[in-house]
Amino acid sequence: MDIISWADAPDAPLDPDELLARADALRDAHDWADAAVAYAAYLRLRPGEWAIRVQYGHCLKEAGDPQAALLSYREAERQHPGEADIHLQIGHALKRSGRPEEALEEYARALTLDPGSAAAREELLALDDPPQKAAWAAPPLEATPEVPSPERAWPAPSPAMPPTPGAATLVFDVSDLLDYFQHNRAPTGIQRVQLNIIREALAQAPAGLAVAGFVAAEAVWKALPPGLFLRLAALSRDGTAVADAAWRAALAAVGDALRQAPPLAMAQGCALVNLGTSWWIPDYLRVVREAKARVGLRYIPFVHDCIPLLVPEHCAAGLVDDFARWFAAVCLHADAVLTNSDCTRVDFLRLQRRLLPGLELPCFPVPLDAAEPAVHAAPNAVPLPPPLRGGRPFVLFVGTIESRKNHLLAFGAWLALLRRHGAGAVPDLVCVGKRGWLAEAALKLHQNSAALRAKVHLLHGVADTELEALYRGCLFTLYNSHYEGWGLPVTESLAHGKVPLVPDHSSLREAGGEGAVYFTPQSEPELVARLEQLIFDAGFRQAQEEVVRAAPKPRSWAEVAREVQAAVQRSAGAALPPPRERLSLPLGQVHALRLLPGPEPSLAMAIADALREGPGWSRLEASGVWTTPGQALLRLPLEQGLPPGRLRAYLELVAPPQPIAFRIRAGLRGGVPGAFRQVEAAAGEVFFCMLEITAEAGGEVEIEFEIEQGVALPDASEARLVGVGVRSVMVCRRDDLAARLDYLERAALPRLVAG
Repeated sequence: MDIISWADAPDAPLDPDELLARADALRDAHDWADAAVAYAAYLRLRPGEWAIRVQYGHCLKEAGDPQAALLSYREAERQHPGEADIHLQIGHALKRSGRPEEALEEYARALTLDPGSAAAREELLALDDPPQKAAWAAPPLEATPEVPSPERAWPAPSPAMPPTPGAATLVFDVSDLLDYFQHNRAPTGIQRVQLNIIREALAQAPAGLAVAGFVAAEAVWKALPPGLFLRLAALSRDGTAVADAAWRAALAAVGDALRQAPPLAMAQGCALVNLGTSWWIPDYLRVVREAKARVGLRYIPFVHDCIPLLVPEHCAAGLVDDFARWFAAVCLHADAVLTNSDCTRVDFLRLQRRLLPGLELPCFPVPLDAAEPAVHAAPNAVPLPPPLRGGRPFVLFVGTIESRKNHLLAFGAWLALLRRHGAGAVPDLVCVGKRGWLAEAALKLHQNSAALRAKVHLLHGVADTELEALYRGCLFTLYNSHYEGWGLPVTESLAHGKVPLVPDHSSLREAGGEGAVYFTPQSEPELVARLEQLIFDAGFRQAQEEVVRAAPKPRSWAEVAREVQAAVQRSAGAALPPPRERLSLPLGQVHALRLLPGPEPSLAMAIADALREGPGWSRLEASGVWTTPGQALLRLPLEQGLPPGRLRAYLELVAPPQPIAFRIRAGLRGGVPGAFRQVEAAAGEVFFCMLEITAEAGGEVEIEFEIEQGVALPDASEARLVGVGVRSVMVCRRDDLAARLDYLERAALPRLVAG
């Protein structure tokens, strides 16, 4: 069908509410064509309703006209930029229209705006399938052999290179990097750090080094052949197209390697170094605990910043909660921490000591004062973006377009320059970076100002070769933000001999050194004054460029890789207690076993994760946690010096949507276990369970569930078998009536199972 004009709705009632109700009813009845007519009539009366325009697009798409739907979605995007679901729907329409490359870009944008979008992630993970298996994919392209550039320092060994033989002693976990590559190709800051450090570590080839991915479905790490990793690294630098045949073939090879590989063999005392993020991986730290108990694993994360805890107003709410939970859990599990600056080290230790005052967690700063050697390409070998090819001067701003980078202040400063000096005197501003969250104010200002649109260019998906050309060609660079962990574009600017203009806060003094020019944070007048100085006072700019040239050059990534490995070796001398031994849980304290919200990290968040032991658990959810068929253990450390006596353990339990039967018992770990209690629960029933325990001094209370047969849990995103759900647990003295009553009176529950 053709797209329906608002004027095409015959004899429609004039009341908008009646029109909308009629359209919704037709949509619910799957009468897509008539529903589209009704929505079109409604939009004629209320054209600004972007959400209804999305519904209009749905009906057009389901009626068989994805091209018309695409027009409707695009109009909704224009009216309400930054909405992840709109980009998801645009992706669906493009996919149905046989335009897979564009669809992938829209899915990636949806996931960037909403990292929790399961639908966008599912679409992007389809990249794991060979191209010919995707019903909507274009015919597979013939991959042409790549000719390595003689000027590039990236190694290109054969993808068939075998993984490190023998048990690993040092493992770089690249799980988040591999996940990022499913829907992006050009790396940003954290991905660049990982790629460069691991590439150089592999080149140094220390014995026992492995690169591994965490396979969540199997709860194991698997080795990735070094050649495949280096292949991905080289391809990520060479282009930006995620649908490129060579790129997809490399991703498919990685997926095959991880599916077919056995679990990674770890040597006793093996160090697991995570240079990226892991808070998005369900039950990651539970498996870390098991490896700690099995092989004495040392878990060493790299903390790039604590920004979600320090300036949460500039982060997506979901990220703040995830980061707060991860931070709390890291304080229990890490054996040492690497940071990218002394500023981040101070931030991390201040927050860690607030959470666990008695813990001295080793923290090693590894400054990221490193850069790739400049690529000296032939003139015009890498063309600049079209607006800049006439030789127009420009200033470069590299960074994700998001609230924290504060493009709004930069755009305001450019407007001030244009009004004061005229467009002919003011250089262009080139902003390079993918679109992030909470950037609507800056983007709206850019959209509404013809002057800004003419002089400020927003570039996405810029390949490294083109980025280097932009660094070489710019007058100077601007890097503005509300807070930084390091500021890699500042180092890159200095490496190219260009003066960076940065706010004077956080780690930017470390990154910028004497070569940067600083302004008071968030001061538009001072930013404008510094811009005028660098733009119009050529003598000042040249003198500052001399300071940059005279300063020590950024070191090589090989040096950074050696420093990381040296810090890991130094950390082996610190003998920290296992995770639960870092806790002191007083009797009578209620522990919620669920995802607790931020924005502040709390021990309760870490405890919710740390009390679970073994594979018999599903992931934590906002309402609690499900056991799974087999054995599931809860272990609660008792206070030191606790005198012997009788204890009681109380659990708040919930049955799945079907009746469930299970067995449960409690005792002291290592002691004589209590007798199993058989429990049957009706579908969806919520109840308490009480268990008696004879306690000696110290130790851990162990509560064991046995689920012989799970039941299917209806879930739109996955099919899984579960047992009984656990919402909270509390252990108290048998004679502590106040604690018992306080726990039981928290909710009016229908029954209590005693054992």
